[in-house]
Amino acid sequence: MVKRKGLAINQKTNEESQRLIRDFLAEQIAEDKTKDILFDRCVLDNYVYTYAQYEKGLIDETFLKESEKVMYKNLDDLDVLILIPTAVSVPLVNDTLRDTDTVFVDRINCIFLETLFTIAHRSMVKIIAIAGTREQRIAQVHKSLKI
Repeated sequence: MVKRKGLAINQKTNEESQRLIRDFLAEQIAEDKTKDILFDRCVLDNYVYTYAQYEKGLIDETFLKESEKVMYKNLDDLDVLILIPTAVSVPLVNDTLRDTDTVFVDRINCIFLETLFTIAHRSMVKIIAIAGTREQRIAQVHKSLKI
């Protein structure tokens, strides 16, 4: 959707892009409640990037709070959040979808962690962190989800 609609993302994102992405992600979760599905991204990601722009004064507080409500509503429909922190074992790749600016990526990781700590206290969704090579991460997911 990001490429098809030419949406601004990462450091260049704006409220319009974040709204479209948020609503798309929320709709995916709402439509797929009965299936066992792994999503690469969810409304948590959207909230984190929205928050990063809010910190810079580029997104207003009303939209941020609206996005937070959508995030918590959708988290009720998820069983597990899997965090893969950016690290040496998961190199930054310039694929036009993920930012490679390490200062920005570090700030995003901090917001993710801060948000996950808050979620852990307010939601019943299980949170796990995985790391390592692709094969190691897959094995960790299998073990955590008992696949």
